[in-house]
Amino acid sequence: MYVYYDDRYMTNWISDGLSRAVTDFLQRKGFEVLNANELAELMRKSVDEDTCWKTLIVFSRDLVPETICHYPYPNTLIRQYLDNGGTIVWFGDIPLYYRALSPSSSKRIKEQLKSVNQLEDEILKQMKKQRDDKGRFAHLHELRASFNILEVIPILAKNPSKVRITKAGKELGLRSLWYSDRPILIRGTNLRKKKPVTLATSKPRYIMPFERAILDQKKEKRFSFSVIDLLLKTIGLIPALITLVTALYFSLTGFATALIWSFLVASLLLFFAYVIYWLFWSRVTYAGAWFRNFDRRYPGSGFYRLWDFMPDRINQTSLEEFSNIIQSITHKLSKNINTNQK
Repeated sequence: MYVYYDDRYMTNWISDGLSRAVTDFLQRKGFEVLNANELAELMRKSVDEDTCWKTLIVFSRDLVPETICHYPYPNTLIRQYLDNGGTIVWFGDIPLYYRALSPSSSKRIKEQLKSVNQLEDEILKQMKKQRDDKGRFAHLHELRASFNILEVIPILAKNPSKVRITKAGKELGLRSLWYSDRPILIRGTNLRKKKPVTLATSKPRYIMPFERAILDQKKEKRFSFSVIDLLLKTIGLIPALITLVTALYFSLTGFATALIWSFLVASLLLFFAYVIYWLFWSRVTYAGAWFRNFDRRYPGSGFYRLWDFMPDRINQTSLEEFSNIIQSITHKLSKNINTNQK
């Protein structure tokens, strides 16, 4: 069991103090602390020796270091680790939205900024770089890394709503409710067959439709997708229409009234059932907490994304809940070890 902590690298929603508190708590629970270089070394060694399934890594900082994610594509080290049965626990800002740069990379950027006459903020924006008040830098991946590496579509919720913890979330140990700021899209996408396990759902009142931007990045054609969506929304009405036409045919050919009414009632029931389906079950769903498995050999392994809000403090209750969640995950991973030994 490991926890990633390296204050040489930038963090975002999770402050340095909160990151340190979580790290100290996990260290008392037996976790080994890894800096960015040690984290990369562990992942490489685990991939090479096929021992990723034995490990669990908690990120106490919500920016991925460049040592394990040099670019926002699925052949990067962090995805190789997940593909081979590794497990990561993440909370805070959107996973992989930023890439925290090393001190040497930050030093090079500072030197570049000294050599230009334009405003530093404009240059950083052009370079897709962010800087904090301690002079640490991060590269802005935006949505590409979340989509390409974790295969999820993140959403920026302008008016966050309170989550509803699912059965799977309760079994994992989630108890406290929160307002979801950075959920992911679950339904309404071309990822339906690869849906993550939803741990907590949310219904934000207003979102920025990044799912369309993602489809554009993948060069999907708008027209073809709108036609497909239209067919998906209307195809379920076909049984109701067939039943209605059958009832009309029976009425014109003189069949018994009871038989005609039976088909008419069946047609109405099918119609209302389909309306209810689209209004309640097939609506776009967002997850404020979720889990995705990347290696079917080890079903309990994968990426666990917990609370998607900006934590300003942490108390004993939060730490106890976090401890219970970690215990649940390690229990799932212990089944992986037993299965592999057999």
